[in-house]
Amino acid sequence: MFFERVVREDALLAGALPMIQIAVIGAGPSGLATVIALMRRFHRPFEAWMIDAGDAPGAFGDGPAGKAFTTEPARDLSVFPDRPDDFSRWLKDGFLADGAVAALRGPQDMHVPRALFRDYVMARFGEVLARRKDVRLRTLCGVVHRIDGEGERVRIGFGDGETAVFDHVFVATGFGFVQREAASWDEAAVAAARLVQQERPSPLTLIGNGPRLAAILLDLRACGFFGAIHIASASGGLPQPHGRTHDGVRFGAPPAGRSLRDAFRYIRRECSIAEARDGGQWQTVVDAASARLSVVWRNLPQAERNQYRRHLLRLHRHFSIRIAGDIHRRLMAEFETGRTRFVRPRDLKPADENTIDCREAPSAHALAGMLGCDVAALSVDDCGHLLRHGEPLQGLSIVGAIASGLRPGPFVFAETVRQVYRSVLSAPLSGLARVSRG
Repeated sequence: MFFERVVREDALLAGALPMIQIAVIGAGPSGLATVIALMRRFHRPFEAWMIDAGDAPGAFGDGPAGKAFTTEPARDLSVFPDRPDDFSRWLKDGFLADGAVAALRGPQDMHVPRALFRDYVMARFGEVLARRKDVRLRTLCGVVHRIDGEGERVRIGFGDGETAVFDHVFVATGFGFVQREAASWDEAAVAAARLVQQERPSPLTLIGNGPRLAAILLDLRACGFFGAIHIASASGGLPQPHGRTHDGVRFGAPPAGRSLRDAFRYIRRECSIAEARDGGQWQTVVDAASARLSVVWRNLPQAERNQYRRHLLRLHRHFSIRIAGDIHRRLMAEFETGRTRFVRPRDLKPADENTIDCREAPSAHALAGMLGCDVAALSVDDCGHLLRHGEPLQGLSIVGAIASGLRPGPFVFAETVRQVYRSVLSAPLSGLARVSRG
């Protein structure tokens, strides 16, 4: 491992309180949102290590991935939960003040290149950091292999054998435990370049069914790859477009029962009522139901939660993570050409160099392996506290996409930001310092 950068090495002033040591594993949008929340809400000197296996903060907007459009509209991409329209206003003030787009629809409905979203996140990150003279940040390139409790603190073990101890650790890795996004893009480009040189090339196979697969597929076609592409998807379907916002969809009181069967019978009944009463699109009803399921989740015992994780989570995620309507139409048109088609995942050859993993499934098993425990013993509450057999693990919070490997969401960035702030506000560190709730 190695340090990439140290920001404000002299942050600790003479006579100041000792710095709290905090680690944030993951340098993507969830990790950056976590550090922003810490700087806004935790009022004590601290040093934060941003740890990532290969990417520097903001790298999610680099290269071809930066040209891909955000999966969510601007209205859902603010890094401030108390200012949900912040990204929309940033777009309007900086790019659309005199443009026709603002006059026609407004920026809140736009899907923008991820590089532009990255610029917004980094701009807000820099503004918040400028106001905290007592904060030191380090970025660290390293692969985390172990996470162990050490009293009230947490020890992180890296792939090269080194370790470091922290007062609190936030795991915000997104999907990086399974397949880093940059690797999917790079491997797809290399495979396509190799196949175009062959006289009788075999098909290029992409595994997955989410937004990453959609973006890579369309980018390959835009870059001039006209060979056959096979899509190996367990669901046999494409990522779905966004519907209307679910604001206003009303649900009744959740059931008092403590079984998954009761929970889904309730969700199914309420969805049917909402569809008939409000005329909502199925996407709208699923979004509202997902929000309600988080409430029902609190009453489910661990055995029922494991049933959901094993049998329903993948399907729930597929129907909850969406893409822009225009991207969905382009995907449909691509399949109509006949050059791209679905294949069964079980027909794939192992270790095929023309098969690219584009899946976006956070690995609860990888997290359990780092902790040295059975995944069936783990769960995550609304505030991101990681629980083992129902008891919280000291000094450890799980936020963002990685948390959705153990519970219903968060599946979208707005939910992640709200969870991040709940996690920061409820972390045990608040007992050592004043935490702002305003």
